[in-house]
Amino acid sequence: MTTGLTHLVEHLAMSGVPDLRRHSHNATVGPTFTSFTCSGKAETVATFLAAVCSFLSVPDLGRLEIEKKILAAEASTTVPPATAEHLRHRFGLSSLGLTDVSPPSLGTLGPDEVLQLLRSHFTAGNAALALSGAPPEGLRLDLPAGSPRRPHSPAALAASLPMWFEQGWPRLGLSFEVPAGTEALREAARTVSRIACRRAHRTLRQEQGWVYDVDVMHFLDSGDTGILCFETDPTPQHADDARLGLMAILRDLRLNGPTAGELQADAEEFQEYLEDSSSAIEMAVAAAEAHLLGREPVSPPDKLALAHGVTAEACRAALASLEATAIFGMPEGTRPDDDSIRSDSDRTIDWLGGREFRRSVRGALYGVPGGSKLFVGEKGVTLSADYTASITWDDLVGVAVAPDGLVSLIGIDCQQIQVREAWFGKGQQAIDAILDRAGEERCFTPPDA
Repeated sequence: MTTGLTHLVEHLAMSGVPDLRRHSHNATVGPTFTSFTCSGKAETVATFLAAVCSFLSVPDLGRLEIEKKILAAEASTTVPPATAEHLRHRFGLSSLGLTDVSPPSLGTLGPDEVLQLLRSHFTAGNAALALSGAPPEGLRLDLPAGSPRRPHSPAALAASLPMWFEQGWPRLGLSFEVPAGTEALREAARTVSRIACRRAHRTLRQEQGWVYDVDVMHFLDSGDTGILCFETDPTPQHADDARLGLMAILRDLRLNGPTAGELQADAEEFQEYLEDSSSAIEMAVAAAEAHLLGREPVSPPDKLALAHGVTAEACRAALASLEATAIFGMPEGTRPDDDSIRSDSDRTIDWLGGREFRRSVRGALYGVPGGSKLFVGEKGVTLSADYTASITWDDLVGVAVAPDGLVSLIGIDCQQIQVREAWFGKGQQAIDAILDRAGEERCFTPPDA
């Protein structure tokens, strides 16, 4: 319900940063961290850090309404939309899955919510500073005291995998789990993913002409298990060809591992990256994030040693869960030519019971199918119409109440139940019971209402 609040705080903080001409400064909100970055002369970096910390300590909320409008116009996402859909299908509307959520109630967020977030997360105890040089003279980080807020390991939905879904984008995606409990395991996952992308570029693009590009994102920050998510852009007629081609590459790497030449080339490419001055900020951010996760920060030389130490066996081990945890996002209008892969629409629906509300005469005029019933009980809500859906109270994450009377219940697994007072006999009593059980904190007016 408060999706977008952290991004709002980041915008407010950056609005107070003075113009640092010719110097690089930025701020980003990711799935796990908020980062403020700057490069330039020592005094420039000190000025930037002082301005950011000044807002976080003594916030000026005069620009709150303006920044909310800017965020609505920006409509940005923390990860690419197709990848965000994968995370939502894997984790539901929680943790990493929230990357696919447009802020449902950004307009109602006010000073109280901003101040509460500043006090809970933007504190000295929950911050880390990493510098590529000596600390500037007189550097002050005036942040309020606070405690570490390490992220929880994201909990995946209880779904039967492998699975496929139809994406809302003309993109093909593939995600699966990888071991990520140590820095060596994480480095192996990154290495094999880069090698897979190079092979896919050569095979799927250069040899077959099915795609233009192949990319991968890593989610390795929380717990002992991480996620790799590949994306590519096949034409519709070659969507399943590209899916099978990418899987063939990954299966070969799982069976045989990369060649010695591929591992050497990847390590050399990483060394070139470290020699480029633009890598300094990214390495500093990585070090700060490691500290916040309770891990030992990895220096650039140690990072290079890890890259050179990745073995074919480690890459094979990284892909051990490929088949068992795969989720395929098929481009819009396509599906895999493999009936053994279940669709995300193949759900087991639990009847939750409760008070029964039958379709009303007016409901028939609205087109509600005959025999439709709504059940509101102690466990949750079940709708039986031309489709059946159940949402428990524990899994209810939001209730959209539109001005025209349409009430939409949203479950953590993205199931929705829509109800109008006129659709069922004594329908207003059903809606009142739903809104009472949901509570004000889970009810909102849709942004496009």
